[in-house]
Amino acid sequence: MKLPKKPVNAVLFYVGTLGLLTQVLVSFYLLTQGRTMEWHWWFHWLAPTLCLLWGLIPRLQLQKEQQDRRS
Repeated sequence: MKLPKKPVNAVLFYVGTLGLLTQVLVSFYLLTQGRTMEWHWWFHWLAPTLCLLWGLIPRLQLQKEQQDRRS
């Protein structure tokens, strides 16, 4: 799987990556403080994961990427 090059796909990919990284850091911080994300913890991971998938998976991409066709 290659990184997206089209602008919309790239923005979705990087926003999703940054969102997931932020969630990991916040979860780790809360864990060290003895607290957790109370309200539907899975909901916090849904939006960044969807952005990441929309940027990576060809069928979900909003701008179609060029596919390498090597024979």
